[in-house]
Amino acid sequence: MRIRDANTDEENAFNMTPLIDMVFLLLIFFLVATTFAQEEREQDIQLPATSTIQPLSAPPQQVIVNIAPDGSMKIGGQDYTMAGLSVLLQQMVKDDPSREVLIRCDESAFHRYFAAVANVCRTNGIGQLKIGYVLDAPTAQKVQP
Repeated sequence: MRIRDANTDEENAFNMTPLIDMVFLLLIFFLVATTFAQEEREQDIQLPATSTIQPLSAPPQQVIVNIAPDGSMKIGGQDYTMAGLSVLLQQMVKDDPSREVLIRCDESAFHRYFAAVANVCRTNGIGQLKIGYVLDAPTAQKVQP
């Protein structure tokens, strides 16, 4: 059995001097930074007041026309015919002339369905017509000299 010696088994104490130095430096830094923030707030400046916050211009609203492979059209979950689409677009242009239309046509649908919707949009005064599509992953192409 080992006899313990109190003088040699005593654990070495941590050196607290660097920690105390760092705490004092942080304390000084925050005191100085707080003083600068107070000086900036105490300037005699009257800030302008607003009654209500309004955007300078509202973002344009899009009408999304989905065309299925069989040629049926849906806008906002409701089915429309060409005549119904024409009436809807006339009303929308009357309310907001800057309305945009996004046409999302199924890839297996005939082009004539897309062309008919684009023609109805043009005849009813839609200024912005967009086509919905999905980008493929970029492929490396060789540059020929």
